[in-house]
Amino acid sequence: MKRELDRLANEHFDIVIIGSGIHGAVLALEAARSGYSTALIEKGDFGYATSSSSLKIIHGGIRYLQHGDIKRMRESILSRRSMMKFSPHIVKPLACLMPTYGHGMKGREMMRLAFGIYDLVAFDRNSGLEKGNILPNGGSLSVSQCQQVVPGVKEGGLTGGAVWYDAIAENTERLTLEYVKEAVRYGACAVNYTEAVSLESQGQKGFSVLVKDHIGSRKMNTSCSVVINSAGPWVGRLSGPNSSLNDQKWASAINIVVKKQLFKDYAVGLEGYTDYSDKDAIIKRGKRLFFFVPWRDKYTMIGTAYKPYYGLLDSFSPGIEDVKDLLDEVNAIYPDGHLTVDDVTFLHSGLLPMKEVEGGGGGDVQLDKSSKVIDHGMEGGLEGCFSIKGVKYTTAPDIAERVLKMIEKRKLLAKKEPLATPAGSFPGDDNFDSTITLLGGEYSVVKSHLQSVYGERWHEVFRYLVERSDAGQHDTLWVSRDPRLLRAEVLYFIYEEMAVSLADVVFRRSYIGSAECPDQMTLSRLCLIMGGELGWDDEERGSQIEKVMQNYGFLQANPAPAALA
Repeated sequence: MKRELDRLANEHFDIVIIGSGIHGAVLALEAARSGYSTALIEKGDFGYATSSSSLKIIHGGIRYLQHGDIKRMRESILSRRSMMKFSPHIVKPLACLMPTYGHGMKGREMMRLAFGIYDLVAFDRNSGLEKGNILPNGGSLSVSQCQQVVPGVKEGGLTGGAVWYDAIAENTERLTLEYVKEAVRYGACAVNYTEAVSLESQGQKGFSVLVKDHIGSRKMNTSCSVVINSAGPWVGRLSGPNSSLNDQKWASAINIVVKKQLFKDYAVGLEGYTDYSDKDAIIKRGKRLFFFVPWRDKYTMIGTAYKPYYGLLDSFSPGIEDVKDLLDEVNAIYPDGHLTVDDVTFLHSGLLPMKEVEGGGGGDVQLDKSSKVIDHGMEGGLEGCFSIKGVKYTTAPDIAERVLKMIEKRKLLAKKEPLATPAGSFPGDDNFDSTITLLGGEYSVVKSHLQSVYGERWHEVFRYLVERSDAGQHDTLWVSRDPRLLRAEVLYFIYEEMAVSLADVVFRRSYIGSAECPDQMTLSRLCLIMGGELGWDDEERGSQIEKVMQNYGFLQANPAPAALA
């Protein structure tokens, strides 16, 4: 996967997609697989904004039971299944638990009925999934079992626990990138750090998109027949003066990562203590749920807290007060966690579409409930221009299908023959024997690590270990052993995944910085490897480390906005 700028400048594409969050990434794959020549351009790194700040639960839509919205449930169920099929090494089953109280709406009996209905609606949720990724039916726990899972759970009226199964993407950043990479294998042109500056209609010829390369400062015009804007919070910038997106309101969404494994075997949903009324719900619970998600053996992700956001999009940067507000809520919900600011090691933050705020409190934020595709030609704007207002990470496959059906229905592109297989294939393990011998006992560790992160692509990374690393030198084999990162992976990120900055590697290609700040020795070692390949001097290496550290500035009173790079 290379930065094909010349291709952007010289080729006419059927579809240009602006923005490579999860919606743009999945759409690029589906468009390319459907036979359309496709370009994906991204002003930052792939998936660098809200799509990299997820609680990582791939929801099957069980929450929509309280809305009576079977259609949205089915969209979520099928999208979750699609993601589990696409990347079974990343997206895996997640057992979820909610304590039940009394015998009414929050009781064990009502929950059992709800899960029975859900299992009927989700009858095909496991179709085509690998054996290890099968999602069981919902169930329940006794009072004692619930207390064992959630020590210190509020006991007044406790009748047990309701259990259901969703999925977790161990690395949502990697999952987004995998969609981009697969789109490229089907012929798409994907380029990061390349911004769509303006959009101009060329009549019957389609559009000309003025594109600026932020790495080389080159500008070019990209020609296409259809434009799809999936730029997340920035989606309104190219939507035109008549677009409904111009009045869109945004809410901040924040999760924290703490270095404590509060609950081992279940993601636990606990009610907040402030009142909240979901205006769209038929069955109203009266509180917002917070989820405590066990992650990577020693961490727990907790969220999500919402507040209205009225500032500039590019200036969004949560800080210590946001962390403290969420901690206050969490400690009121689960006092036995005994969480302090010192336990917080990372922060997920992003902006989501908001409908309204009632009463001015963060607990009264009313989010848009489902993603929307806007056909600007149908609202008096540019014909052949669409925008995606994305809400849920999980339902990106459904949105991609919806967009392509809209294009087909409007007959904006000639029907193409779908591609059965991608042009590229994964390399085999030929000529690896000598390297395996040199690795000795390390080989099983290396292979297990690579398979868990890259799935079928693990041979691609291992080839860099064979060709560019000295496998016999075990002291230089690993950049870090906890979390694991090989020198060969760093080379692979640079030459096969368009990593151009230290932050690209730390936050979006590897696990190295997605839970807590790496130590300075690891960052320096990474900078030496990347600097050697990319020509960084001492000053540039220091600048790269500084930009990475800005992403941990949320624990400061006045953090600087995190750099895109």
